[in-house]
Amino acid sequence: MSDKAVLNIIYTNIGRGHPFYLDGIVRRLEASYADRIEINIENVFGLSTGMARYAWKLIRYLYHAGSQGGAVGFVYDILRKKRSAGGDGIAVRILSRGIREFVSRNRYPTLVAHPLLVTMISDIVPVYFVHGEHAVPDEAAVKGAKQVFVPTENAAAAFINKGVGEDITHITGLCIEEELAAGAKLCFENRMERLSGEQPPIGGFFSSGAEPEAHVDKIIRMLISLKNADMKAVVLCKQGGRFEKALKKNLRINIIESKFPDGESSIRSIAAISYESRDELDELSARISPHFDYIVAPSHEKTNWALGLGLPIFILHPIIGTFSPLNRKILVDSKTAFDIDTFEKATGFSSILMRLKNDGILRKMATNGFGRNEIDGFLKIASFLVDELTVNQ
Repeated sequence: MSDKAVLNIIYTNIGRGHPFYLDGIVRRLEASYADRIEINIENVFGLSTGMARYAWKLIRYLYHAGSQGGAVGFVYDILRKKRSAGGDGIAVRILSRGIREFVSRNRYPTLVAHPLLVTMISDIVPVYFVHGEHAVPDEAAVKGAKQVFVPTENAAAAFINKGVGEDITHITGLCIEEELAAGAKLCFENRMERLSGEQPPIGGFFSSGAEPEAHVDKIIRMLISLKNADMKAVVLCKQGGRFEKALKKNLRINIIESKFPDGESSIRSIAAISYESRDELDELSARISPHFDYIVAPSHEKTNWALGLGLPIFILHPIIGTFSPLNRKILVDSKTAFDIDTFEKATGFSSILMRLKNDGILRKMATNGFGRNEIDGFLKIASFLVDELTVNQ
C-alpha cells in the first residue's frame, strides 16, 4: 500500500481563470512532491452523465457565446441560492450528481478553484479552495471549505468580512506562472530601460476565453492603429476562435501556430500566434511576455501580471461578469491601468500609447505594479497542501 497522501483535484474546465490556478498547483506538485503526494485529477464533464453533463455543457456554451454575464452570471445565480453544502436547489442537485458520487467513492481531501464546487461537496470531504483573484465578489465567499487560499491581505479581509473564518483563510501571494515569477526582476529592469529609450513600446494582446465580440472589435481597432503607425505588438489567440478569424479578416496577417521565434528583434509589426490548449498558452506567455512593455486584456485576465510583474495594462471594455468590475477598480486605484472604454480610444491607440510613454506615465504604471505583492503563490499552496496532508502519514 502506498504511503503517499492522496489529493483529489476537480476542474470545471470552463474558461481560463479557475482552471489556470489549478494548472499551476498541479505542475508544482508533480515537479517537487511526486514522492509525497498522489493526485487524482478529474473534471466536471468527465464525472457527469445524462442531464448533469448536459447542464455543464450548457454553461460552457453560454460562456463561449460571450454574452453579457455569460455563464458566470448563470452559475452565480445558482450559487446565490446555495451558499453552503447540503442545500436542495434542483439545479445544483443536477449539476453535482456525478461529482458527489466521485468524492463519495474517493473520500480524500479535494482541491477546487470554483466556489460552486465547494458548496457541492464540502459536506462529504475536506475541500481546499483556491481563490486566485484580487477581487472577491459576494458569490465567491462561500462557506464550508477546510482552507481558503487567497492572494493578498485585502482579499483575505474581504473573505473574513463576508463570514469566512480568519483561521482558515491563508494568504499565499499572487499565483503567477513560475517561469515569469523567477525572472520577474530582470524582466522589469529591462522593461524600464526600454520605456526610457527611443523605440515605441511593444504590447501583448489577450482576449478572454469567451472572446466577447466587443473586446475583439476594440483589439482589432487598436492593432490597426499600431500597424498604421509602424509599431509592434504580439497577439495570442485561440485556434479557430472568433479572435483568430477577426485577425485574418481585418489585418490580413499570417497566424503562427503555437511557436514564437526567440528574441525581441524577431517581432515584425503585428505578430499573431495561435494556441490550442491552456498549456500552450501558458508556455507561449512565459516565453514571450519578457518582451512586453504593456498588455491589453479584460480586467479579469491579467490582473496578476499588472500587480505582480509591473506590466501596465490597458483594460478592454465593456466590463463583463462579477470579478471584472472589482478587479478593474483595484487596477485603477493602484494606477497600473488605462481604460479602453470607447471605440475612439481604440482607434487612436497608437497616439495614446506614445503620449503615455513620452510623458513617463507608462514607466510610472510599471513601477506602481512591481513589487507590490509576493508572487510565489503556486509554490506556497503546493507546499502547504503537501505539509498538511502528509503530517499524519
